[in-house]
Order: sequence, then C-alpha cells, then structure tokens
Amino acid sequence: MKSARRHSPWVRLAELRPRIFAFLLDWASWGYIAYAIMYLLNKYWYVRHVNFYGRLTLPSWGWPLVILVTLELALLTHAFGQTIGLSLFGLRLLGPDLRRIPMRQRLHRYLGLHVKLLLQPIALFIDRPLGTLLHDGKQTGTMRLFAKVKDDMPLERPRNWWLTYRGLFTTALLGMTFWLGWKITAVNLGMLVERIGKSGHIWRDLFTPQFTYLTANVIDGRTFSIAHYMMETIFMAFFATITGAIVAFPLSFLGARNIMGFSAVGWLIYTVMRFVFNIFRSIESILMAVMFAVWVGFGNPFAGALALFLHTIAALGKLYSEQVESVDPGPLEAIAATGAKRWQVVAYGVIPQIIPSYLAFTLYRWDINIRMATVIALVGGGGIGTLLFYFKNEVGRLENAWNLVGSVIVAIVVVVWLLDYISARVREKIG
Repeated sequence: MKSARRHSPWVRLAELRPRIFAFLLDWASWGYIAYAIMYLLNKYWYVRHVNFYGRLTLPSWGWPLVILVTLELALLTHAFGQTIGLSLFGLRLLGPDLRRIPMRQRLHRYLGLHVKLLLQPIALFIDRPLGTLLHDGKQTGTMRLFAKVKDDMPLERPRNWWLTYRGLFTTALLGMTFWLGWKITAVNLGMLVERIGKSGHIWRDLFTPQFTYLTANVIDGRTFSIAHYMMETIFMAFFATITGAIVAFPLSFLGARNIMGFSAVGWLIYTVMRFVFNIFRSIESILMAVMFAVWVGFGNPFAGALALFLHTIAALGKLYSEQVESVDPGPLEAIAATGAKRWQVVAYGVIPQIIPSYLAFTLYRWDINIRMATVIALVGGGGIGTLLFYFKNEVGRLENAWNLVGSVIVAIVVVVWLLDYISARVREKIG
C-alpha cells in the first residue's frame, strides 16, 4: 500500500466510519442471537423442567462472558466471511490485486486482529492510508469500499447467495426472528379456531349496523350524533394538517443538509432541527392527546387537534426536509453562479421543485390525521372516537351496543374512503 499524506484524526475517523458501523451492526446481530437463545432456553427448558414459576438468569460473570463471546464471533465473521454489516455498508475484504484473499491469509488476519485489537486507536494518529487499521496489509487484506474499486476488480463468477455466509446467516436470523416472535406473541392457532364462536355474535352485530344515531338522538339525557362527531373529526384533522404544514414548511429548510450544511452554525441548526423532528415523531399522538386533554379539558376536540398538530409538524418536517435534500442541484448552481443570495437560491431554485411533493405529502398527512383522530378520543381527544368508545363501553347495558359500534365504523370507513379518493385524485393532478 502506498503511504498517505498526513491527515487529522477526525478525517481518519470519518473514513473509518463505515467499518465501525458495520462491525457494531454485526456485533449487535450476535447479541440478538444470544438474547434469542436465552429466551428459548427459558421457554423450552427452564420453565418446563426446573422451575415453572421462575426465570433463567445469568450470574454476575455471565453478561461479561456474553459480551466477550459475541465480540469474538463478530471478529471471526469479519475475518472469514462477507457479513450483513459489511454488505450493508458496501465493504469488501480484498487483497492488493483486488481479489478475495485465501483462507490462510484470513487466518493471519484473524490472529493479528487479536494482537492489535486494543492498539487500533493508534491508527488515527500515525501515517497510514485512509480507511485502514493496524491489521490491514498486503498479507492480511484490506477492507475497501466496493463502490470505489468495483470497476478495477477482476471478473469473478458470483457465488449463489444461499451458499455464502451472508446468505446463510441472514436466513438463520430471519428464521430465528420469526420463531422468537411466534413465541413472544403467544400465537395459538388452535385457540383461534376453537374460540371462534365466542366472538360470532360481535361480528354479526357489527355487520348489521343500526344508524339510530346518524343524526341527533338521546341516551340517558345526552344527545349523540354520528354526523356531528364525524364533522368534528374531519375539522380536527384539517386544522392539524393545515397549521402543521404551515409551521413545517419553513422548518424543513432548517432541517435540510444541502441548505444548512455550509457552516458550523448551519450544521448545528440542522442537527438540532432533525433531533426535534425525531423526538416529536417518536411520541405517539395518543400520548400528546393525554397531556393536552388534561390541559384544555377532557373530551375537548381542541386537545386532539393540538396533539395531531405537533405530530404533523414533526412528520411533515422530516418528509419536507428530505424532499429539499433530493432536489436537482443543477438549477441551484446556475442561480448561485449569477451571484444570487442564499434565500434567492432557495426561493427560485428549491421551492419550485418541491411544491408538488409538498402538496402531495400534505394531502396524504390529512388522510393519516383522519385515521389517527378516531383513536385519540380514547384518552379524551374528542372526535368520532368519543362515540365509538362510548357505545363499546355500553356493551351489556344496551342491547344493540355492537350494532351502534358498527354504524360508527361504517361512517368512519366511508369518510376515510371518500377523502382518500379525493386526495388521490388531487395528488394525481399535482403529479
């Protein structure tokens, strides 16, 4: 390998980032397998044969041992196979001639990696080719980005994916995940068939809805109207979508890398904005509705509208900013070449390209908000869900409670279908 000019440790660390992430992903995969083995041991051995009410736990030295074993397996697979992590980050272990290195050299690499494992940080401060670690060399091969060397690599007959380590490991991982999910979710198809009669009357009533309360009607002195609550839901979603889109529009430019990534302050604003988007997207609107229901009143549709409003800002902000990042840079460069200021580049180069996508995303978000608005009533957010859950809670007291629930569900389905049809046609015209 040719000697490289001296680079700062941060530049060297940036070049090593794909290798670091690939290794951490493969290490985490083996950790996941260790967890799955522990769970299945509990399920099939410990609970059945040792202690029905107990749970198999590791001793104090067990977790350090698991960490070391999974680390060793990750090191082993990185030296001898093309792992999932290496494939996802586009890395290949190749020799100086850009061919796969033979097994003997892989063994040398594996042994050398153990000798130099704790010394690897030194590679950030010594004069070595970018993207290499201490155990990389002519005799042990080097991890290379496939995209950079694929045109220079000699032609080799590809192996069938099911004969490769990556293919076998992926298949085993998916199989174990399915098995684990089957056990954790307590899937029981026999019970599903045996107890089908228990819910038969519910399905019968749901499919024979009674629209007694389509317009205003009274139960226990309270007036109920499906039409009224449905309009409440539609306008809750409409308010949240429009106001959320208005706020998300300017914020999306602050969360776009190609707009803000030209200075340290810009990168800071970009990072903070993306962090805010991710935080509010990760908080379910039903949890926000709980807080706002306490704030502005239980059952108040304003609480639901505020919850949807915040979630809409975060969701649309992320979608909008990603759309800004994917614009064609040609018009932007042409406008900038005329001496235009940054805001002029955005106004005349970015916005014309993103408006159709923004409108389509906004209409789609309205569909989502309509569906979400039917659920947040469960925690006092108002809307058609209020009526849905009221009728459901009256099961046993009202003879036709499930029929009334069915009528509300029909109303929701009809409105969602109509709005989906209208928005689809509008998006078609926009596109």
